[in-house]
Amino acid sequence: MSRHRELETPRLRLRPLEMSDLDRIVEFMGEKDVTKFLLYFSYPLNSEQVAAWLKNVLEANPEYCAYWAITDIESGRLIGITSLTLDCHNRKGDIGYWLDKGHWGRGLMTESCWSVVHYGFDDLKLHRVEISHMIGNIGSQKVIEKLGFQLEGVTREAHYKDGRFMDVKIYGMLDVDFVRTKKRLGEID
Repeated sequence: MSRHRELETPRLRLRPLEMSDLDRIVEFMGEKDVTKFLLYFSYPLNSEQVAAWLKNVLEANPEYCAYWAITDIESGRLIGITSLTLDCHNRKGDIGYWLDKGHWGRGLMTESCWSVVHYGFDDLKLHRVEISHMIGNIGSQKVIEKLGFQLEGVTREAHYKDGRFMDVKIYGMLDVDFVRTKKRLGEID
């Protein structure tokens, strides 16, 4: 069982992943557009690979990472996954995420990731949260920019995907940036 708590937003509940989520994960990650920018999965999807990944996630030490199933708050249906990989010594985290293609363009990933950002800074007392995307992933870029992360640079050919090396944009948010963003959003005075 994860030591990380469930998170909730107006439309979403983020709960720990379970092995029973496997079929649904394979279903939505089986979309070519969903796997296009994922680091560990390529199209066509190999369900055994997803099962091995999920087993590793469920057995991972919560001191180093948190994974949540993103579920629709009304139906309970799993629509995506988000994660926070932790470097406790340096008080930083790195957010990752995937979303079912049928739910793109509705602000759900921004909502989900903002709850993870809150969790990282408020609960875990992180100093820094990072997030990145492969160049060309415009949807992720929009999510990251809406969240208020600052572009810090590009790592050239940082990820090997589908037979070629891809450049990656790296963004960061410090705890002071988080407070400024909360003020801008009217969450605090």
